[in-house]
Amino acid sequence: MRTILIINDNSAEAKHAAEFALALAQKIQADILLMNTSAKMKKIREKVSVGDIVKANPDSGGNEHVVSEMLYHLKSINNGQTTYKPGIEEFDILGANENEVVEFINRNHIWMMVKGMANELTASNTKSLNIHNVLNRVLCPLLLVPEQWRLKDIERLVYIADLRYCRIQIVRYLAEIAKPWRAALSIAHMSAKGLPDMAEKYALTVFSEEVSQNVNYDSLFFNNIKEKDLAKVVDVLINGMHNDILVMVNHRFHFEEIVGRYITDTLPLHITIPLLIFPY
Repeated sequence: MRTILIINDNSAEAKHAAEFALALAQKIQADILLMNTSAKMKKIREKVSVGDIVKANPDSGGNEHVVSEMLYHLKSINNGQTTYKPGIEEFDILGANENEVVEFINRNHIWMMVKGMANELTASNTKSLNIHNVLNRVLCPLLLVPEQWRLKDIERLVYIADLRYCRIQIVRYLAEIAKPWRAALSIAHMSAKGLPDMAEKYALTVFSEEVSQNVNYDSLFFNNIKEKDLAKVVDVLINGMHNDILVMVNHRFHFEEIVGRYITDTLPLHITIPLLIFPY
């Protein structure tokens, strides 16, 4: 079973990201694991049903335990689901260092990490967990969800890569996300630094024979991007082609030019949709 890990710091952006992560989990039939990085601001007592994942708090007495407001919120949404209902757990990592977080993620084969991104950087949303350091050492991708992005069904995803080095495993992973939504998945080819552009005919042949035939998804498309102004490229992909998720590989294929050298607690202003980053 796939598990989506939500990073919860009790912020508005974390709640927003968690709601999207739950919608994603319901679609792809994954479970949710809520990782609390800050003290629970509000604790809500909840009855424990047989087989519930969260164990009873011995201090709560009887068949009740104390859960975070976020867990209660997600379970309330989940209870209204008429199809697949993900299992939802939570745990606290207050005081845990990055080594412990990385070891936990790898040991438990986490399928995806999800983090909310604030509209602007303030003292209150500067967190101790360096998510970029974590991404550099884990095997799963990180989904960054902007606070201002409107929650919606996914209709289009785009993966920016040099087609000559396109990772089939990443395309298959993205197809798993796209299929339940019947979303279009496209590969936006941008030549890596120092490499020549690909001729259209040759690029289409590589896409057909090396990528498409190895990915079982009918709505897989290809765009050969010749534009060198990266700001224009991102603007067209987001606002012109109306993609809902932008996909990149950490430190590869213009990542640092588009996102920056490091992942902070806010996204660049030109990235207004969720950004899915795969480890290098």
